[in-house]
Amino acid sequence: MDKIEKIQESKNRLLNDLYAAVQYTPDQQADLVAMMAQYIKEEPENRPPLLEHIRHCMDGEPYPNPYADQFSYSEQDVDQCGKILDEYAAAMEACDGTPEEIRRLTGEVTGRINQLNEACNSSLIDTWRRDRLCEFINGTAELAGAKPGLDMTYGQRMW
Repeated sequence: MDKIEKIQESKNRLLNDLYAAVQYTPDQQADLVAMMAQYIKEEPENRPPLLEHIRHCMDGEPYPNPYADQFSYSEQDVDQCGKILDEYAAAMEACDGTPEEIRRLTGEVTGRINQLNEACNSSLIDTWRRDRLCEFINGTAELAGAKPGLDMTYGQRMW
């Protein structure tokens, strides 16, 4: 795998992981376990609706996504993240390769990801995702002419 493919793979792994967390596919067994755990943790007066959802799931009837409230970001937020990274890659491809231009572009993408992550209650980028994101941003900067091995996001990122 060459450098460009490796960088693109970092972005793809990041986005696939983000999408996997918010794209719901019903799974009766896993959903029952999740709903029962919610039921046990809930105050007794708030349990009746959860019990109804459990019954619907057991009977194969439609029921709400038991994971819906676990994430502070949506598919649209993941789409926006992908768009930001694509725009960054296109800008780096078109840049003049000077250290100043590369720093400016990495600063911009880092700032935009900071804003998006903050809008998602800082839940979009965890440690594993941060590493993939840095691989992509720094690798793309290296392809444009940045010195290899530098973390161009350090000191600017809030994730």
